[in-house]
Amino acid sequence: MIKFFRHIRQRLVKENRTSKYLLYAIGEIVLVVIGILIALQINNWNEQSKTEQSAKEQLKLLTQNVSDDIQKLKELNQSITAKISAGELLSHQFQEIKPYDRLTTNYLVEILFEQNFYNDRTAYDKLILSGEYSVFPTELQNQISEYYSLLDRVKEREEISNTFIKNEIEPHYFNTYSKYIRKGSNLHPLVVNYYKNDKRQPISLDVEQIKNDSKMEGLNFGSLYQSRTQQEFYEKAIEKGNLIKKLIDNYLKTNVKI
Repeated sequence: MIKFFRHIRQRLVKENRTSKYLLYAIGEIVLVVIGILIALQINNWNEQSKTEQSAKEQLKLLTQNVSDDIQKLKELNQSITAKISAGELLSHQFQEIKPYDRLTTNYLVEILFEQNFYNDRTAYDKLILSGEYSVFPTELQNQISEYYSLLDRVKEREEISNTFIKNEIEPHYFNTYSKYIRKGSNLHPLVVNYYKNDKRQPISLDVEQIKNDSKMEGLNFGSLYQSRTQQEFYEKAIEKGNLIKKLIDNYLKTNVKI
């Protein structure tokens, strides 16, 4: 096409038809500009396609990250459920709804356990840093961002509970009830396994001591509150994680070409 314009231009010059020559010269320039613009557009399309493909791969990794999160959250929720159950049974004993028994020392150990959620947010962070996050619909972006904000609150809630355990429950427990951490004195699986070869004589629970231990009762009440609140966060995060997986799955199915 450019050779065609050049041939016409040369003929017009020879025929001394200046005005038409200028028109054809302008046409040639316009054609070149259009060609450049088309090339740039094609390059932009190629770059956009690469960006979208990369974003899709990261989204698949994010789905796996969320699946791993859900599994960990379920395990933590199961653990906190056991802790709540121990706290409730201990509370019933303090209230004399149920008698103190061989499991009392078990309950005291159970409420000492801390909970820690660790998650892998590599895919999410990479999407944000690369700018690929903007490829997705706003609603999907918002839902994913809300999910990771919720996980941050889960960790904050755990930190509050764990600090309460370390600063309040542990000092009182180890000052008052650590003598029961031995074979035959405590039926908690962790203690039983650790002290399976213990040769010392078991120590029976001092019922009067724990009955009158109002501080321990108060600490157990605080532990129950912390644990129930923590469990609510675990359950919300599990529910949100399942929603995110569903939204991503639907998005990938309807955007198979990206």
